[in-house]
Amino acid sequence: MKVFLTGTTGFVGRNMLQRLLAEGHSVRALVREPEKAKALARNSVELIAGDVVEGAGLDEGMKGCDAVIHLVGIIVEKGSNTFERVHHLGTRNVVQAAKRAGIRRLVQMSALGVRESGVAAYQTTKWKGEEEVRKSGIPYCILRPSLIFGEGDGFVTQMMETMRAAPLFRPVPGDGKPKFRPIFIGDVTTCFVRALTTQAATNQTIALGGADELSLDQVLAEIARCAGVTKPAVHSPMALMFPAARIAQALLRNPPVTVDQLRMLQEGSTCDIGPMGRILGVTPQGFAGCGRKIRAEM
Repeated sequence: MKVFLTGTTGFVGRNMLQRLLAEGHSVRALVREPEKAKALARNSVELIAGDVVEGAGLDEGMKGCDAVIHLVGIIVEKGSNTFERVHHLGTRNVVQAAKRAGIRRLVQMSALGVRESGVAAYQTTKWKGEEEVRKSGIPYCILRPSLIFGEGDGFVTQMMETMRAAPLFRPVPGDGKPKFRPIFIGDVTTCFVRALTTQAATNQTIALGGADELSLDQVLAEIARCAGVTKPAVHSPMALMFPAARIAQALLRNPPVTVDQLRMLQEGSTCDIGPMGRILGVTPQGFAGCGRKIRAEM
């Protein structure tokens, strides 16, 4: 297929591009600054300058394409790039352009916990984006992964750096009990590429998770093991972390954690991985088994 890909230069996007090419697809990739992304332009990759929030480059980029994989998302609001503009209005722009271009398949990146009445603006705006896809009339598949890990990820890398920098002990937010299903980036990209052509995935919303359901304590303990950190774990009460996060958001351009992130961390991110296996035929790897790979890459 000829696939129009957004979010190409991000962690998931870079890996998605590699998987699409490996599976024999050609890719037209939307990037903000093609000159800075020239290394991506090879073989069956064509770069298109544009921005989903502004709608620029979408019509040109989708001409002649069969499918769209839409990955663009943010975890922290910066300036005019708000959750509402990126997750909701940006997705609406993608959907409208896809309809004009006659796109026959739209695969949307969402996240576990997304719902209309979510605990965080991240979740509620992602829900609005999902609704734009669902009502589009284009055959779609929405995929909702848990924490994604792999070389160059955000969560595991950030946690490793925090643990190494912390004196005497490694901090654990809250009581450490929320459940997660960390999923390897290779399994995520496999699911997305299969969703392009799997008939049973049509108009489905599918949760993606790894083989292991782990508490936050267990996730952080495995990351510490991979990082070679032997400091004892100390739990930080959420009653103290929320005020600290509010202050950090008010004073820092890039706060280490936001109130929204703490709310979602407190909620956890787990799921039933049965549909992922039945519909997409993916048996995910476990977190512990991939931990050694992360450590080697760090």
